[in-house]
Amino acid sequence: MIDWLTCRVPVSLPETIAGGHTLKLDRSGQVLVATPHRLMVEGSFSSSLSIRAPSTSELEISGNVAKWLAGHNLWGTDCPKSLLWAALRRLEGMPGVFPWSLASVGLHGPECLGDTILTRVDCTGMLQLETQADVLAFIRSASATGTLSHRGRGVMREGTLVFGDAKGKSFTRSQIVMYAKGQEVQVHQLPDFMMADPEVLAWVNRCLRVEVRLGRLELQEQGLRLLSGWRESIALHVWETAMKKLSFSEAGDFDLSNLPKKYRGTYAMWESGHDCRKLLSNGTFYRHRHDIIQLTGIDIAVPPAPRKPSNVVPLSEVLGTRWVTRPVWADRIEGQLQGGGAVILPFAA
Repeated sequence: MIDWLTCRVPVSLPETIAGGHTLKLDRSGQVLVATPHRLMVEGSFSSSLSIRAPSTSELEISGNVAKWLAGHNLWGTDCPKSLLWAALRRLEGMPGVFPWSLASVGLHGPECLGDTILTRVDCTGMLQLETQADVLAFIRSASATGTLSHRGRGVMREGTLVFGDAKGKSFTRSQIVMYAKGQEVQVHQLPDFMMADPEVLAWVNRCLRVEVRLGRLELQEQGLRLLSGWRESIALHVWETAMKKLSFSEAGDFDLSNLPKKYRGTYAMWESGHDCRKLLSNGTFYRHRHDIIQLTGIDIAVPPAPRKPSNVVPLSEVLGTRWVTRPVWADRIEGQLQGGGAVILPFAA
């Protein structure tokens, strides 16, 4: 599925849109430059989308559009045109945000979106393992043994493994990102009724999220900068092509001799299951954590998975595991979401 979009839509607006401005003044107080800020638009279940129109000829949209529409991003559509059109339909006529009809600004249907310029697209997929411990074990193994062709090893950041462009949200090339979805929803929560549903949480806790994030330079290079370039199954092709560039060596025990002596005690305590934050001063913990991540890709803030063979998940086994499909309880959940104003798009099978 596709969840995050950042794009610029050609329009013909009566006026600009901004959530405020930063002003640059000359010595006499005259405005030299007024830089418009993005306007945050809240969805039905507390997720936000940002919009801005610095000129009347272009509307900028950025955010997790899938979650803003549906209230979650566990499953959804792989068609960016359908996703963007649904977002525009939801913005249409919104007081104080977008008080016009789409037709009045030159948007008469999805077919009018072909010249939309994309600057970020996230193509995502999920695998389901036996337990959350298996998910965490795979991520840990991948951080120690995985490499991306021409880009090297990944970097672990607070339990999230990132391969490729390591510039955070400002990346311009591409990233492959892996994390435990069950942990992520504890931070970026699902709607309350979903967080209180044992069946939903049991399902989510077994999910390994794998995202291929394309920045503007990567989109340009792949001929996908314009929305018209996204034909059927392009998202799946992008995802599978990126996965083929990942390779994993056999996982093994980490050799402590590869660490400087001053970190070996900290690593050994973490590996044996101790919470290093309780045993070290704050300054020492964060310094050691930073340096151990740089040296090994391992984050000592994340508890180690149990060290038994059954918890080490080889890549070949993961790729042979069935991809997450729309769960049997989805109709029940989507009915409640729609009751709260969510927009449900066709599932990408």
